[in-house]
Amino acid sequence: MTEEQLTLDRMQKELREMPSSPQRLGLCQEFVALADREKARAQQISGRYDLAWAYATAGDPAKALPVCAEFLQMQKETPNTSGKPHLEAVLAVNIACLACDLACDLPQIPLEQCDALLMEFRRQVRTHGMGERLWQSYGGKVAAMTGDLRGLADHLSRFQAAPRDDTSDCEVCEAGLTARFMLALGRRDEAINIAVELLKQGKYCGEEPWTLLAILTEDALNRQDLDAAERYATAMLIQPVERPADLRRAGTLLRMEAAFGAGEDGIKLLTKCLPWTENLWDQRLLFYFYLGAADFCQAHSAQHAELKLPPVPGFTDRPENGLYDCAALAQWFWSRAEEISGRFDRRNGCPNYEKQLRTVWEK
Repeated sequence: MTEEQLTLDRMQKELREMPSSPQRLGLCQEFVALADREKARAQQISGRYDLAWAYATAGDPAKALPVCAEFLQMQKETPNTSGKPHLEAVLAVNIACLACDLACDLPQIPLEQCDALLMEFRRQVRTHGMGERLWQSYGGKVAAMTGDLRGLADHLSRFQAAPRDDTSDCEVCEAGLTARFMLALGRRDEAINIAVELLKQGKYCGEEPWTLLAILTEDALNRQDLDAAERYATAMLIQPVERPADLRRAGTLLRMEAAFGAGEDGIKLLTKCLPWTENLWDQRLLFYFYLGAADFCQAHSAQHAELKLPPVPGFTDRPENGLYDCAALAQWFWSRAEEISGRFDRRNGCPNYEKQLRTVWEK
């Protein structure tokens, strides 16, 4: 074994032990570069899998898309380099899924490319004979994204009928997704029953039922059902808001604060979350946060002309004393949400985001 091969083995072991971080991304880049120089095919392929996920989780997901394509092309040209065909099949389906997921959350990616990635995902599922359930779930996401409710209903039915396999999401995530699809289809009571059952059984993961509860809270607020909104928001707080990935829930909670007096708890939450918005790539999360922040600041301005906050990323006229004009800040948050809304709706050919904006602003 050459010195370079030993270095690749050492680097690969180190990567397996590192959490997601810019440092891990840098090591992934070094690993792929060395594997390419050595023409070490197995490491070229496995390294690109790690690199795609590192880009996706370290804040530069657009760069993951060509890496996903390289991974799939290399695996097609030289299959079974690891001697573990089942594992390679799982990785191929997962990387195709990742590319589709990232593209849908990046409004600068054209809808035609999203559709092409969804079809590539489909091809990987058929090639490897696994992932049908996962693919149907993403077909449903794209249908919902583009306002195709008939397609969404069809994908939901096929998703529920397909068996779970080694590519499937966790059962709690699947339950949350099912409920969200049902809510989009007007089946509110069924969606609520799923959330209630998950809470009753104490079935939680990092994503669900928290995202589902945020959506149910928003739905209740939009219907002016404050009792229901309070129940869902209280349950949602079982999982504290602790990281940038929680910005959607933070936006929902800010809307709750706006509905219930726009007091100190809302100011604390806004103060905690604002630094997370700086250079954040996920425009979907930012949309919901800015929408909630605009609603909160507008409600707060009814009683207070100013609001003391840390620097608001992107706000150009920062006051030296940290006291922001409430109404002006509400308008700025609103304009940011509106800009993101326009980008998604133009790409998707569907006014989903604009409808949410109008519901909040016209209440």
